[in-house]
Amino acid sequence: MYTCEPVGDFNELPFQYPTTACNEVIFSDEIILEKLHDIKINKSAGPDMLHPRILHEVRHQLVTPLRLLFETSYKTGTIPQDWKNAHTVPIYKKGSKAEIKNYRPVSLTSVVCKVMESIIRDHVMAYFIENELFSSRLNNMG
Repeated sequence: MYTCEPVGDFNELPFQYPTTACNEVIFSDEIILEKLHDIKINKSAGPDMLHPRILHEVRHQLVTPLRLLFETSYKTGTIPQDWKNAHTVPIYKKGSKAEIKNYRPVSLTSVVCKVMESIIRDHVMAYFIENELFSSRLNNMG
């Protein structure tokens, strides 16, 4: 179900120009190590079968190869085919387990890809916050 926003609510938002240019994302060994250290090791592996616990345990050996992979992927604008695959599984919500409507789909994707996405997300969020690109109206909403 979607939320219906009142008509014209967003017409009042002023256009904002960033005060600085967005720098390139930096995939440092330190950032990657931190992400792998904080990874939730009890989650399921994605279609590439790389389990989060293994990535966590061998993070010191993987950090440089992952940095090179992330940098290459980012600079070329391509990602490995394995990162495009997902396993979708039904997760039971409530009610009768015999009815399909009582399940929701969950997609299991590559944990390594999620690490890279997380680094990019952190970079973009920092840029938006630094340049005050979020509406102050968000603080007043609900």
